[in-house]
Amino acid sequence: MRKWQGVWSCFALGAACSLGLAACAAKTPVKGPEAYVETPVPTVPPATPTPEPTAAPLPTRPIGKHIKASKGHPIGSVVTFFGAARADGTSVEPARVEKGIPVYESGAGSGFILVIEAKPGESGFEPGRRVFAYVENDPSVRPDLEIESSRDLGDGNPAVCDRRRPNLGGIPGINPPSFDEKQRISDAINDFGCRFETFIQSDSSCTMSKNGDYSFISKDTTVQFCMIVARSWGFPEGKTLLSVRVRDSEGNPGPVKHLWIEHLPSPKKPKGPGR
Repeated sequence: MRKWQGVWSCFALGAACSLGLAACAAKTPVKGPEAYVETPVPTVPPATPTPEPTAAPLPTRPIGKHIKASKGHPIGSVVTFFGAARADGTSVEPARVEKGIPVYESGAGSGFILVIEAKPGESGFEPGRRVFAYVENDPSVRPDLEIESSRDLGDGNPAVCDRRRPNLGGIPGINPPSFDEKQRISDAINDFGCRFETFIQSDSSCTMSKNGDYSFISKDTTVQFCMIVARSWGFPEGKTLLSVRVRDSEGNPGPVKHLWIEHLPSPKKPKGPGR
């Protein structure tokens, strides 16, 4: 028993010696008025706060000049292109030009795309984008795209925007061309315009360049309108005059552009013997 007491005494003495060495390592005697110098506790610098993500600035419209239009001097959007493209979006050249108006020929009167492009006019405001704005018995309410035909397209049904089944219908003509604020004219403009789609990015347009890339036809274009000419509102045989103008975002109409679509007559089948 005494033997184990001696061993525990040695262990206790060793532990005391070890603790004493640890204590000595923690406090080092120094010369001077202070007996010991405390080892400073290391500090961790505060983390740098993560900045909040900055939202992308919203696009702004150019500031207009707030000038007033006068008779014969429209200040609204300028039509940069008014023409036709194939069904796959590739643009085509007019067959000819008559008195400054391009003439596009079609063998079927349908199956192609009508394309209208515009840019800011003298007012400085961006072209409007609405293709349909209709209030019954209020001819002053109109879309930003104002287009009309001199002849009935399809069956010329006067119903407004009958472009979906089961009520597919044509577009009534306005002859002579006029943009007067009359109900039948506003109805026809809405009936025609509601069949168009609006495009605001060149690389997402309805037309393609010669390289096969989607692109506006005119480099100055800021908005594009496209319509596939379906059989239900196809062009009759002969020549049909189209007239278009585009309002700016403040409602100012721009200059009128014209276009001829000529539906060539179908070739007559030769009569055989006995016919």
